Amino acid sequence: MLNLFEIMQNAQGGNAYQNLANQFGIGPDQARKAVEAVLPAFSMGLQQQTRTMEGWQSVLATLGQAQNSAQFFDSNGDGIPDHLKNEGQNALGAMFGTPETTQAVARQAAQFAGLPAQMMQQMLPVIASMVMGGLFKGAMNGGLGSFLGQPAPTPQQQAGTMLETFFGSFFGGRAPQPQPDPQDPVAAGLDMLKGMFQTGQEVHTAQMEALSQIFQQVTRR
Repeated sequence: MLNLFEIMQNAQGGNAYQNLANQFGIGPDQARKAVEAVLPAFSMGLQQQTRTMEGWQSVLATLGQAQNSAQFFDSNGDGIPDHLKNEGQNALGAMFGTPETTQAVARQAAQFAGLPAQMMQQMLPVIASMVMGGLFKGAMNGGLGSFLGQPAPTPQQQAGTMLETFFGSFFGGRAPQPQPDPQDPVAAGLDMLKGMFQTGQEVHTAQMEALSQIFQQVTRR
């Protein structure tokens, strides 16, 4: 099972850092630092979102629309198509909830990466598209393919039905429901997917404290 750091290492045939460097006119080491600066925020945002049924719905609905991001994950990385910018922004919304949080994350990550905040703001949807592409491929391989990428019902309906079935009793569903069978492939797939939300490398204490403050502000709203 891959984590976010390994997803980015594997993205675009292992050339994601070089491709990001080429796209934004920076060095590969700077691109790597930029990715390492935002992955803890992605991890924290995804884990926080999936504490509730509504958050899971948002994440799974975004994954259900991430086929193009999966293709970008596998591509040679020669720029980002216009339609993927929207997918990247949708992914950021699923992780962070509001544009204000995304901007705060960009500013914080820019400080740790030593890059201008405006450049980090532009890099975020590109990196988010790669991450979502990797998570989509992981979800497909983990047995969730039947719930992702289908034309009908809508991704929101897919997510809601699945979560009501497997997590209704935990997140205040309309009626108490039995706990999911641990051997059930979909329940196992969700557990696997959540495991992929881990950053996968040690994060500087100061960075985690700064991110915690950002997400605490969101929680208090």
